Amino acid sequence: MPLLLSRSDLSQLAADDDELDGAIDAVGKSAAQCASGDRAQTIFAGLDLANGDELAAQFVSLASGPATLRLFPNRVQGERPNAWLGIQLDGTTGAVDSMIALDDFNVLRTSVPAAVGVRHLAPADATTLTVLGSGAQARSHVRTIRRVMPGLTHLKLWSPSHESRTAFGADLRSQLGDAIRVSVAATIEEAVTGADVITAAGRYTPGETAVPDPGCVRPGALVISMTGAGGNLLARGARLAVPTARRPELVAFGFASGFIGDTPPPAPVGALELADVMTGKVPARSSHTETIVFELAAPYQWDVPILAWIRAWADQRGLGTAFNFSG
Repeated sequence: MPLLLSRSDLSQLAADDDELDGAIDAVGKSAAQCASGDRAQTIFAGLDLANGDELAAQFVSLASGPATLRLFPNRVQGERPNAWLGIQLDGTTGAVDSMIALDDFNVLRTSVPAAVGVRHLAPADATTLTVLGSGAQARSHVRTIRRVMPGLTHLKLWSPSHESRTAFGADLRSQLGDAIRVSVAATIEEAVTGADVITAAGRYTPGETAVPDPGCVRPGALVISMTGAGGNLLARGARLAVPTARRPELVAFGFASGFIGDTPPPAPVGALELADVMTGKVPARSSHTETIVFELAAPYQWDVPILAWIRAWADQRGLGTAFNFSG
């Protein structure tokens, strides 16, 4: 029988950083599964709403059975109660398995895959993380990437708003105490200089450069991009990495607002595939000075493992409300 999981049902999971390890493991396993030949399909689209917002949706099905539908407001200003929804579907019958409140989990759609990339692509003994952004994505990236950077000692922050980045830094100092040094940079250049891992976790326009001066990025660093923000680094010789070249087949695509104007191009020939690094087929780097840009700008199948992780956690604790709208 289908299960309804509300935000209150899932509040403990949303607040527990230790539980994020399960999501990171699940997404990594899914990437390897897709790369090994699980034919996936996806629909990624958004429609305008009367209030000027845009309702976005991603529908994903895997050859191995599960399917998911994720609905979320694309242009968010303030709270949007009852607007973030994940639906698990039986891949054989199409029946609803669960309806899940994603208010606190939608950001994991990018921050968890980013952490999988850091786990396998960061330089050895990485100690410094730079976060470009101070919103919900940036905060989520700090939570997930910390789980896979055991040697992290210095967290550097920058965002365009002095007030926002200062408040973000104060929040992190309060949370982390003396375990990790938190510094707020006045410029992007100051923030990225010397960093081992850089994540462009702000709300960038597709193709917008996250690091204007690529010379500030140290050789051998890992840069996480969600919108093609590392193009100038690639032009300077950095290597492109993608989760897997076998992305879900894009069955339908389109955003009324033009949020994403063009269908994501296929992964370039020769791009490093994270799945190949994870399975030991290839090394992450040809040398310790090779800079890598890990690009997440494509509709991958991450919703399936993330929703399954949420549902499994709730099942273990007997949470949620069973329903039957066909009964």
